[in-house]
Amino acid sequence: MATFTTDVIASCAFGIDSNSLKDSDSEFERRIRTILDFSVKKALVLLTEIFAPHLKTKFRMKFMDDKINNYVMEIVWSTVEYRCETGIQWSTGEKLG
Repeated sequence: MATFTTDVIASCAFGIDSNSLKDSDSEFERRIRTILDFSVKKALVLLTEIFAPHLKTKFRMKFMDDKINNYVMEIVWSTVEYRCETGIQWSTGEKLG
């Protein structure tokens, strides 16, 4: 189910084909898996973000490491650029005009 969910997220959120069902060790699958893996540290950072965001900033706590954050941001911005260039709307997937 996790690989299927990854494919759905990749397709719906980013408009990319991650091929997680065919290749469970795809780059997208590996990097996204690190975000979703539970750890005590991630739980503490998340709770701090919700209940005391000023502490998260003060102690420079991060939910994701910089490599993963940069990877996700790169995918998001390339998706935004592609959709702007092709005129695809966000909500319907239809082309503008």
